[in-house]
Amino acid sequence: MIMLSLSLCSGTALSASTYDTNRSLDKGISVNLLNQDPDPVNPGDILEVRISIENTGYTDIENCYLEIKPEYPFRALSGEKLVESIGTLGKRSEDDRRKVVKFKVGIENDVNEGKYPLKVYLYSTGSKNKISLTRELTIDIDSESNAEIEHINVEKLVPGEKTRLIFGIKNVGNSPLKNSMFSWECTNDVILPVGSSNVKHVNLIDVGETANVSFEVLTNVNTKPGLYKLDMILTYDDIEALQTITEAGTVENQKRKTIESKAGIYIGGTTDFDIAFMERSPTGAYTFSVSNIGNNGANSVKVSVPLQANWTVTDGSNSVILGNLQKGDYTIADFNLEPGTVGKELPIKFEISYTSSDGMRQVEENVLSLYASPSALPAGSKLPEESSGSSFSYKLVLLILLGATGLFIYKKYQKKMKENNAEGLNGENQIEEKKTDE
Repeated sequence: MIMLSLSLCSGTALSASTYDTNRSLDKGISVNLLNQDPDPVNPGDILEVRISIENTGYTDIENCYLEIKPEYPFRALSGEKLVESIGTLGKRSEDDRRKVVKFKVGIENDVNEGKYPLKVYLYSTGSKNKISLTRELTIDIDSESNAEIEHINVEKLVPGEKTRLIFGIKNVGNSPLKNSMFSWECTNDVILPVGSSNVKHVNLIDVGETANVSFEVLTNVNTKPGLYKLDMILTYDDIEALQTITEAGTVENQKRKTIESKAGIYIGGTTDFDIAFMERSPTGAYTFSVSNIGNNGANSVKVSVPLQANWTVTDGSNSVILGNLQKGDYTIADFNLEPGTVGKELPIKFEISYTSSDGMRQVEENVLSLYASPSALPAGSKLPEESSGSSFSYKLVLLILLGATGLFIYKKYQKKMKENNAEGLNGENQIEEKKTDE
């Protein structure tokens, strides 16, 4: 009695398990569910219940407590009470014979639609007219299953190129998706899976979660660029409305639900180019071949030599318009280039801009290594660094050759002058001799 008094003074209620709940000690007490909010409640939501307790007997009952013990699919919430003291329940002729108590509990996410029991215990700790009874309140839980294809990881496929195609399946309902099966197919089998079928299974997708299913796919290298349709089908186990949990714990009337949807995926797009050096003229004009080595055509192709350290465009434009290049086609482009230094390999960068098959303007960079030959050195370019000795020897030989050439020309000139003078003297002597004879 002392321990009981201390317990009551501290305000701590004794558990209903203290009493023999196997005996019916209701004493004319009724416990009923007034309402639930929301009604019905969805998985993952918070449920508020209002419970009515009424004494229809002929005696008062003191120190009464109402307790709930949440079991699946209900769960206790942090900070929310599970035991409520309701004091004295007056006899049937008194005003305080009826009390209303509110509790809040959570609903698990993975519960199926149906009606579930919430256990309630009512007991008293008074010295007389004790009560101890258990009731089950029926709670309606709604569960609408629904799903959608949340995303597809690629919008474009390149013909002839193997690509990983990922579909994101999101559970947008309020019940888990169980035993899901996803499949897809493309119009005229333009896109086909490689290494597996077009069907994937997912055991469980919880509420709000997304499951990704992936496929390796391939399109024919000669596929005409364009937008193609993907048909997608998702089936899963569904629990219809107004179904209940049986005493054996099984779910009745289970069946499959099917969701069909479609999406567009573009085949085509960008391509690849290759640039190769062909020849160089003595005046410094460099000729390059430009090839479309990808699987798509390119329109309005333009190749440019951007501003860079190693090479400079000396004459004309730094861009050449090439027109349209279908896959496998090539053409040539000429640039008047001056290297920064000669006699070694220098990298040169090109920019190729074009309109892809999806109508988008694209820019691709291409770099190749080009040898700057010293045999036709444009004005203003620099020779590679040489030793002072070799430079001096080169100049000395050049001076000797120039001197020898000048000396040869000078001697030849003097010889001709002597011959001319000798001829002049002989002519004068002949004239004098003729005058004497006369």
